[in-house]
Amino acid sequence: MNVSLVTRAAGIAVVAALGLAACAGSSSGGTGSTGGGSSTSLTPQGSTFQQTLEQQWASKYHQAHPDAEITYSGTGSSAGIEQFTAGKVAFAGSDVTMSAEEQSKADAACGSTALTLPITSGGVAIIYNLEGVTNLRLDAATLAGIFMGKITKWNDPAIAHQNPGVHLPDTSIATFHRSDGSGTTNVLSGFLDATAKSVWTLGVNKEFTWPSGQGAVGSSGVVAGVKNTNGGITYAEITYAKQAQLPTAAIKGTTGGYVSISAENVTKSINSGFTLTGTAPDLAGALSFADMTGYPISTVSYVLVCSTYADSAEGSLVKDYLTYAAGDGQAEADPLGFAPLPAALDQKVLSSVATIG
Repeated sequence: MNVSLVTRAAGIAVVAALGLAACAGSSSGGTGSTGGGSSTSLTPQGSTFQQTLEQQWASKYHQAHPDAEITYSGTGSSAGIEQFTAGKVAFAGSDVTMSAEEQSKADAACGSTALTLPITSGGVAIIYNLEGVTNLRLDAATLAGIFMGKITKWNDPAIAHQNPGVHLPDTSIATFHRSDGSGTTNVLSGFLDATAKSVWTLGVNKEFTWPSGQGAVGSSGVVAGVKNTNGGITYAEITYAKQAQLPTAAIKGTTGGYVSISAENVTKSINSGFTLTGTAPDLAGALSFADMTGYPISTVSYVLVCSTYADSAEGSLVKDYLTYAAGDGQAEADPLGFAPLPAALDQKVLSSVATIG
């Protein structure tokens, strides 16, 4: 997800080489370090889902700390995990938790236990472009049928019966999916696997060999495809829909009726469908899409951090930045289409961040 809705403040640096800010404790190097190897810049990367919010946080943080530059690059959750477990970034964004193998690599790269911490929450919007249609409702089985290539026309009875009074044209459906490893894909597939398993047969993963549709890199890529295609549909965070001026569908899961994406509805879903599986200070969790009572394709997005950094200055910068992000920075979420973390969960995150050394 690479397009930002936020105009970053002057002084935020252009994205530096990804080899900076090694989690293993080596100096950030280059223009991002001060004498003695102390880090004053970080170049985290990963989840495109959280990119817009991360860039807003970086801008605000830089205003308060002019000597510190944090430049987040939305390269996808898979890329973020890969760079973090290789010790090439001080922290990474991810919409999924690490596998046991990835955790082991991250621990080795950090030289300490790597932690998974929720940092924001939001919904995966179903974004479409259909001339004359601005209000669309889809249930889970229909959405699964569309992305499986089984429903190919917008006036298909499966769609029409859910949208009485809406003129649905005989236009071909063009699906766009992520071609790169994506936490957003993992969230969508998790929702469809939990709520429409009889139709969605691909399981849950960050990357698939899709039965139909067109692939594109990043949320910006799939949304651009939809923007340029009458009849297009994809999945991405709401910020991309707003930027492209495209509508989003109300979605029906297994509880309640059709629900539109909003901060309030995402918070309801996280409160009802997210549980912690990690042991503090690690706060990894699991999503139960079948139990979500608000917008049903909702998720938390994480940061992956080291519990202790060999470069103490780097560790201090990570700790201070994330204290802001999980603290006052939560107020930036709603205006950008995200949802603040539920208060009880946010307090746990702040307590975990306080242990970073």
